[in-house]
Amino acid sequence: MRSKILQVSLVIFFTIDLFFILDNQPELRFFTKPLLLPILILMYITSLKSEKIQLDKLFLAGLVLSFFGDLFLLFKWGFLPGLGSFLLAHVFYIISFRKKTQYSIWKFWPIILGLFATTLLVFLFPYLKEMKVPVIIYAIVISVMMYTALKTHNRNLIIGALLFLISDTLLSINLFFQPLMILNLFVMITYVFAQWFLVKGMLSSKN
Repeated sequence: MRSKILQVSLVIFFTIDLFFILDNQPELRFFTKPLLLPILILMYITSLKSEKIQLDKLFLAGLVLSFFGDLFLLFKWGFLPGLGSFLLAHVFYIISFRKKTQYSIWKFWPIILGLFATTLLVFLFPYLKEMKVPVIIYAIVISVMMYTALKTHNRNLIIGALLFLISDTLLSINLFFQPLMILNLFVMITYVFAQWFLVKGMLSSKN
């Protein structure tokens, strides 16, 4: 029952948040966006007992840091603190995923992820200005997170990591190249589904 209430709450606040994006009312998102990760955190914690899975404190730390990242990005001055929060969140996700059973994967995945990150950075490089170093570090870390998720062979973790990669790619384009409302909308959609799939993945796998 509690899980269903949390799921309905997530859908409601997520829908309202998307409406505020479409309606170009960023100030109202202070009442919706900061609620999404706490709901997902509660969904993760309350589902642990029913799934008979032990709490992964590192994964939980990643979710909490993502909450702070969401909060910081609501402010005009909050890009660097937000980037730092998500960077640390990905580090915790990487460590958490590495505790899962690691399988061999297609040997060209690291090359593909490296080429993707390099292509994106080359495209954005002229627009990054003083953000060059932080963005490069972040691109490397999220690519490693994607690679680590692939090695778990957990479908939900892989989908979540891929959506995170897509979300951050769209966010980078939106921030540094061409700000568009539709990009902002897709950033949020892919981001929330990314976190949801990561939570689902952690609940469907054991150490």
